[in-house]
Amino acid sequence: MKIVLLTRDCDSTTIVYNYLRQHFDVDTVVFEKTISKPEQFKRRVKLIGFWSAVGQVIFMLTAFPFLKLTSQRKKKKILEHYNLDLTNIPVEKIKRVEKLSSAKGREFLQDLKPDLLIVNGTRIISKKTLESVSAPFVNIHTGITPAYRGVHGGYWAVAKGQINFFGTTIHYVDPGVDTGGIIEQVFAAPGKENNFYTYPYVQYATVLPVLKQVVQSFVDGHRPPTKPAVSNESALWFHPTIFQWLGNLKRTFIFLLVSSFIQSF
Repeated sequence: MKIVLLTRDCDSTTIVYNYLRQHFDVDTVVFEKTISKPEQFKRRVKLIGFWSAVGQVIFMLTAFPFLKLTSQRKKKKILEHYNLDLTNIPVEKIKRVEKLSSAKGREFLQDLKPDLLIVNGTRIISKKTLESVSAPFVNIHTGITPAYRGVHGGYWAVAKGQINFFGTTIHYVDPGVDTGGIIEQVFAAPGKENNFYTYPYVQYATVLPVLKQVVQSFVDGHRPPTKPAVSNESALWFHPTIFQWLGNLKRTFIFLLVSSFIQSF
């Protein structure tokens, strides 16, 4: 079976690739070019308004770098605990494409002739592109759908006091935003020591064994059936603004502290 990763150049991609290669032959890793910062800002303004978009930019320029810098020890602990591998992906495995949902992107996928496409962190894939090859598209989403679609699903579940919804979804891809049929959902404990920056490492670490089972099903010639959602709630989440993050920070700390206290009895 020809397995192809459709993704972006980031730690989670490296972790997924290095885990899967231990069990399967991953043929190609396709990096889609990320959208430029000005274009991202324009899109966010259209979606959430100018001031919310500005608030997101402030968060990404101030709080996020601080969290990244101060969370390296926590990250290392997660990597070691779950034996996650950040060894660079071999350059001969990597291909790059400007945009998957384009004529050139579709031609590129057709030339690859994949049997299974594993999606991780790409832009929304159009219906035309999804139908351009016969292989199934399976996405790794760091959130429990449909309640936590979009980005940072683990963070928002904790911030909203729903740690029972902290986890990762493996689902078929459709033209919507994380609306495809659910294959598996893996729930995990966020850990009171973790934060916005380290939550995704926990989510990927805990979903990998289940991802292996899903891929093995395809290798064995069995298309995994879909499962019902655990909740009727459906919401699309975005990057937090600096104001949302600061407001959530206090509530999240108190909630996790109380939860830990209750669980100790």
